Amino acid sequence: MNQGPTIAFLIPIASPGRVKDWHLACAYLRQTLSSILNSTNGSYCVVVAGHEPPDFPLPQDPRFAFLSLDHPLPSQENGYYLAAVQDKLINLGAAWSYAKSTWSPQYVMKLDWDDLISSQLLEWLGNAGGDAGYLIRHGWVWRSGSRYVIQCTEYFDRVCGSCLIIRSDVVDRTGPFLTEIEGGVLNEAGRRFAANDQYSLVPGSGTSTLLLSDSHQRYAAQFAYLGHRLATVPFNAAVCRIHENNAGGGESHGTQTLRMFFGRIRRTRLVTPGLKKEFMLG
Repeated sequence: MNQGPTIAFLIPIASPGRVKDWHLACAYLRQTLSSILNSTNGSYCVVVAGHEPPDFPLPQDPRFAFLSLDHPLPSQENGYYLAAVQDKLINLGAAWSYAKSTWSPQYVMKLDWDDLISSQLLEWLGNAGGDAGYLIRHGWVWRSGSRYVIQCTEYFDRVCGSCLIIRSDVVDRTGPFLTEIEGGVLNEAGRRFAANDQYSLVPGSGTSTLLLSDSHQRYAAQFAYLGHRLATVPFNAAVCRIHENNAGGGESHGTQTLRMFFGRIRRTRLVTPGLKKEFMLG
């Protein structure tokens, strides 16, 4: 293991023309950065990558970098969501190249620009066992602006992409990870498999690196393909923010059954001063 910072946070941001409210998006990004700066362990670096910088003063910190990119925005011909994912992966690739050459971090975490991390995450990671990867299964789902309640979940990795920490020596390993979510082309059998099984590798997938995959529900299968065990972070380590600006939103917007309704009630918790401080909720 190298002697660079413990972790690099890679944060891709969308172009102003691809979000409903750019000012609000920047406010969320600022809060995401605040949650990182709030970490009890300062051994990290941060790369934010996108077409335009946010509308607030960026941190004057040697551990921080903003990359202004100029690639053509992916076409929305096949839908907004696919274009957003493809743009996100381009930004992630650029952010990782910069972090790798500048800091040589030990681990990498893909962090969405609107999500938050626990102030304890880096401290825990610095004392963990050096596994190839760590999955955040336990976390919080928070409707932005809710002052009093938040929902806990033991399926955080199913609803949020900000759920994976990857050791740097396996970040660029490749495998059949590219599904239609990222713009891969599947035959009919592959599409049926992907629709019916959200956790396994999909037959006929294209080749991509471990980092440049957005199929977060398949991360365990991807690590297994590469011969590594994907360990678990043993506490609620991140917050998935729900709001109108994000695509998908981390929760189902379809018909809600009575069981789902009572499940949400069971998972609801009060936003305590301790949670506010740990995640910089506001």
